[in-house]
Amino acid sequence: MGVAAGGERQAGRVLPGDRPDDAAALRREILASPLGTADVERFFRRLGSLDRRADLRVAWLGNHTLEPVVRHAAVLAFAHGVDLDQYVGPFDQHFQALLDPGSALHAARPDVVVFTLSARLFAPVLATGGGALPPGARRAAAEELLEHVRSWVEVARQRTDATLLVCNFPRPARSGRGIADPGSAEGDAALYGWLNESLASSYRGDPQVHVLDVDGAIASAGRTASGNAALFHLAKLEWHGPGLTAAAELLARALCALRRPAKKCLLLDLDNTLWGGIVGEDGVDGLRIAPGDPVGEAFLDFQRALLDLKGRGVLLGIVSKNNREDVEEAFRRLSMPLSLDDFAVTRIDWQHKHLNVESAAAELDIGLDAVVFADDNPVECELVRQMLPQVEVLPLPPDPAVYADLVLRSWHFDKLALTDEDAQKTVQYRDNAARRRARQATADLASWLESLDTTIEIGRVRGGQLDRLHQLFAKTNQFNLTTKRYTPAELRRFARAEEWLFEWLRVRDRFGDLGLVGAWLVRLDAYEPEIDSFLLSCRALGRDVETAACNHIKARAFEDGARRLLGRFVPTPKNRPAAGFYAGQGFSLVERLPDGTEVYGITSAEAGPRPCAISQVRIEEGGA
Repeated sequence: MGVAAGGERQAGRVLPGDRPDDAAALRREILASPLGTADVERFFRRLGSLDRRADLRVAWLGNHTLEPVVRHAAVLAFAHGVDLDQYVGPFDQHFQALLDPGSALHAARPDVVVFTLSARLFAPVLATGGGALPPGARRAAAEELLEHVRSWVEVARQRTDATLLVCNFPRPARSGRGIADPGSAEGDAALYGWLNESLASSYRGDPQVHVLDVDGAIASAGRTASGNAALFHLAKLEWHGPGLTAAAELLARALCALRRPAKKCLLLDLDNTLWGGIVGEDGVDGLRIAPGDPVGEAFLDFQRALLDLKGRGVLLGIVSKNNREDVEEAFRRLSMPLSLDDFAVTRIDWQHKHLNVESAAAELDIGLDAVVFADDNPVECELVRQMLPQVEVLPLPPDPAVYADLVLRSWHFDKLALTDEDAQKTVQYRDNAARRRARQATADLASWLESLDTTIEIGRVRGGQLDRLHQLFAKTNQFNLTTKRYTPAELRRFARAEEWLFEWLRVRDRFGDLGLVGAWLVRLDAYEPEIDSFLLSCRALGRDVETAACNHIKARAFEDGARRLLGRFVPTPKNRPAAGFYAGQGFSLVERLPDGTEVYGITSAEAGPRPCAISQVRIEEGGA
């Protein structure tokens, strides 16, 4: 990893004797550290001594000093499993860096560009109360700043396919209008509120541009404690102290969310986790979860936070040692934000919890590495950690008042954008349970597949739905033939390129809408096109959807007279369900590479459609 300033890159240094476990040990050390300024500088120097492969190329542009936040973000991202290769552009040269095709910015080939401006450096009137200014002067300056950012974004769109992370504008720590500020149309509260909302609304739903709430992050850290006038005047250091830490954490979380998938499921204990007390001992009437009781209100707050997670697409589950009848009575009689219907899976019995965590993941058909387990009992937490090291364990401290903040601030569930698919996750998994019950009641597989009355829709990606497609590429493991993890910027390039066929797949049946569950990338070639990526969500597997999709891919690949279609299977510990796919679709093995990769091919003469139990295939030529 390297960080460069002023247009020159600085490579990380490799020390003799580096061991593979050095990085893991350093991550643990960083996570255990309070991460003061001196700690960050020390850890950042140590990062340069490790031989690592960068996960994400990041460029930073702005009009204030960025190196401290860049180093802090690099350390935090590394601690959470994402290694950054970073470039810092020249001070206040954000337009020039984009417009010059020979600039170091373009040489860095960033996956992500972080753009941040100091409002007071851009227009000093935005840092004053404006008492000596004519009416409207501060609003005009804010409008000019907003237009400057919008202009930069438009140039960035033309000059790079990188994902753009645009920082909004923190309010000044003190208002020139004093306590009268909220009553003034040109006070900081109104002006910065309008500025940041206008900026955010400009790019809502835009898959390339994400506005980050630096204002909110610094406010949570304390505006007064986050500024240092001497350092600002001396070094143009916009963020300092707690504000610097908060801004760096926000930026690091956004960068990590771009590279690694969010966890899919949070499995929870019940007693002293969702409510105060033990239902089997205290009885339903003895549980603490009600207004007027500070402990009960803390658990109410936690349940509301869990509903927020559910709205993000996180599946909730119960893993509790309890009598099911007692638990059902508690949910039936108590007035709580959560109901049993909010949980995609429940394990309420007296089994060891690590066995129930495994069982719950299997029922949801997700990997253990997609699961977070939360419990107030440290013994249960340690047992799950020891028996299931793939599972992320979230120990809950004794004070329930911190539970809500703990889960909402967790990095495990971060997504840069929420999609319609996310809000429907619990319903989709519940529909899957109904499908499984129908399968068990049907005598044979063919009859069951026919009974589903499955319809699939296929469309070419032309800019829409990229957030959902990035989720699929980031987290699909079981049916993923090459397991290539593309960034949003790379996916946008594929969507625009004529030499690539980039399509999405949606599935519906009589039980409901499974949503957008598949995608593929085919490198088009007049002679020998090749399937670069083919992935399908686990909830759509085993029902002939993959066969229908492959029939479509073959037809598209050969429509221009190609001789042979190629595809690769790159084996991983998780994609064994896809191992025999190409052979089952009529492809022949062409080559087996030393790393285990299998290259398959099929000629136009062999590429007839395979039979499948799909009622209807709809092709949306207009794209997503």
